[in-house]
Amino acid sequence: MLSDTERGILSRLSEFSEEIEGSWDAPRALSLPGLADSLGLVRSSLHKPLTKLEEEGLVFTRVAHVIGGGSRKRTVVHITSLGREKVSTFENIKIKSGKSFGQVPEPSRLFGREIDKNNLTKLIIDGSTIFLTGLPGIGKTSLVRSLVPEILDSGWTVRWATCYSNTDISDIAFQWTEKKSLRDISALTSYCGKNKNLLIIDEIQEIHPRHIEAIGKLLNQIKDSRAAVLVIVRSPNPFNYIKGFSEYRLLGLNETDARNLLPREIDEGKASEIVTALGGHPLALHLWSPESELPAEVEAVQEFVESNVISKLTKDALSTLDELSLSPIPLDENEIYDSNGIGELDESAILRWFEQKSEPHHLIRNVRRSLWSEEERKKMHQKAANYWSEIDSEKALWIETYHKINSNNFETSLLIDKISTISQENSATAALLIEDAIKFEDDDNLRIKAVDIAFERAEYEIIDNHLSMIEDSPQKNLRMAKLFRINGDIDSAIKLEDTCLPLLSPAEQIRFRISMLVRRFDDRIPRKIDNYIAEEILTEIHSLDFQEISDTDRFTAELTLNLLKHSIALEISDMTLASQSRSELEIILSDNEEHLLMLDLRARLAISSSSELSDLTLDSVHSFIQDCSDQLKKISMIHSALEVTKPNFPDWLIESHDSLFQNPLREDLAAYRRMSAHCWYWRGVIHPNYRLSYWQEAIHRFRAAECNQAANELLEELTKSI
Repeated sequence: MLSDTERGILSRLSEFSEEIEGSWDAPRALSLPGLADSLGLVRSSLHKPLTKLEEEGLVFTRVAHVIGGGSRKRTVVHITSLGREKVSTFENIKIKSGKSFGQVPEPSRLFGREIDKNNLTKLIIDGSTIFLTGLPGIGKTSLVRSLVPEILDSGWTVRWATCYSNTDISDIAFQWTEKKSLRDISALTSYCGKNKNLLIIDEIQEIHPRHIEAIGKLLNQIKDSRAAVLVIVRSPNPFNYIKGFSEYRLLGLNETDARNLLPREIDEGKASEIVTALGGHPLALHLWSPESELPAEVEAVQEFVESNVISKLTKDALSTLDELSLSPIPLDENEIYDSNGIGELDESAILRWFEQKSEPHHLIRNVRRSLWSEEERKKMHQKAANYWSEIDSEKALWIETYHKINSNNFETSLLIDKISTISQENSATAALLIEDAIKFEDDDNLRIKAVDIAFERAEYEIIDNHLSMIEDSPQKNLRMAKLFRINGDIDSAIKLEDTCLPLLSPAEQIRFRISMLVRRFDDRIPRKIDNYIAEEILTEIHSLDFQEISDTDRFTAELTLNLLKHSIALEISDMTLASQSRSELEIILSDNEEHLLMLDLRARLAISSSSELSDLTLDSVHSFIQDCSDQLKKISMIHSALEVTKPNFPDWLIESHDSLFQNPLREDLAAYRRMSAHCWYWRGVIHPNYRLSYWQEAIHRFRAAECNQAANELLEELTKSI
């Protein structure tokens, strides 16, 4: 007769194929620490059941390299054929009927918590909004993970998001959905806030203060949706001001359940003392070993971690622990410059794992951080910054910049350049970095950059706050004008722009005026441009004077304006103007055949007068989209084809448009933000079931790109369609 632990070991091992039994690398899940994590046991509790299973021929062990577990080989366990036969006799596990999104953590066996599980499950099924609070390491995530199968079995959709310092609304949306990075809170609520949806946010207290207010607004809105919401948060709860959530506080295990976490051979009296002294705290009990001193009853869990866990680590393990505790995100073993102690940390139950990445349990991380002096912390950040500066990747750049700022040893202009690069890929990370830098050095140039990033993210209160702390200058006033325009105060925006323009250099004036013309052309949902607006733009183009700017600036200006004239000509069916601008562009783009082909295809789409001619052109468009290497050109061509084929879109065109969202556009340029808004508009046209959410997102992005007219037009269309 097998014990529950022995059955659990066999069931877990049976999930892995026989093919890995002879491989050089083995997954961590087959190591003793990995098995213990999934079964919710301390490492030493596995020894006796594994010995018994091996004696009965149900498992065998070998030494192998564990993926992510350091360079030293370690013991791994495999199930035998006889063991697989035994598992086949176990009761079948019910197949889930619901669907999950996000990286749901690996399951681990729980002891006790039946009352907590039943209470939380009832609250969820009733559609409640819940804050699950408790000390770090008390088992909040494990408890919620244990509920997921039952919720899925009930036909619910489970959406799980785990937070880090750079988590924002868009990142939560990315995890909750099929990688749809919705930025607008209303759009995300419309998409996810439906009946029989469980929305989980874990580790919400890790979010940087820069993003915490926006997350609070999300919670305030989504609590009124039809979805059940479960927020896992370490005490104290930074969102306890939000009304409408019930708080469920998770306490330590009772003595009977906590006893199951300790090895069976421990004397009952001693076990009772340990459980009582550690308050039934599951992580602390996992960290306890027979070599630990018996903790005194008055000793806090944090003190136990310091005196019985951290103090007993070797120098290598401490070095690795410091590096992981310093990092803003979990790291892969090959990303750690001092990784010799990774195996010891894993064996000591100090790490928590996310596939191949690891970080210390937050209880241990926080205790370790508290032991550093300010000077030690800065030196460690500087060492880490130097290490990451040698690695060429987007991730390395932001971690290097994070450490550079926290070492308080940076040059403002170079820092702004780095943050600008980071912002192209991840504005959430760029935003928190610039805020951290301002805490160390309150500089107008840093605040201007913070304003620009906030514009990218449509965070107008943050923009207003930073602008109020910047000295008057043309750069400040132009951004104030931009804020006026976004808020619909066009007269104030124009007045402020007119006072700023004479203070700019000739090249800056030309760039600004051209950007205004392009924005005015784009400021509409897909439809023909009004003739009077087209004429006003063309008149303004002809009035521009390039005499005082450099040849390089003139080349860029003429390219942009000829592209704009060509687009206007196709909109108003002025083939003479289209031909003239096409001839100019052929000279400028003589070495860019792809761009010229795109212009010709758009012209052919505009003048196709028969279905046969249109079909031939669409065949050419399809080939162009498949072969095009430039994302903006591809999107532009797809949108042109959508306008022509509406409402009978070819399947290949829908697939092409859906694929655009696998590689989101950068958000640091207004033209890209306008293009992104159009993408979300067309997504709502193509997928009417999600139109409300997609068009809310498009409206949000149109306003962020200063396209108030387009936003208002789409809002009117959305109101009509509801």
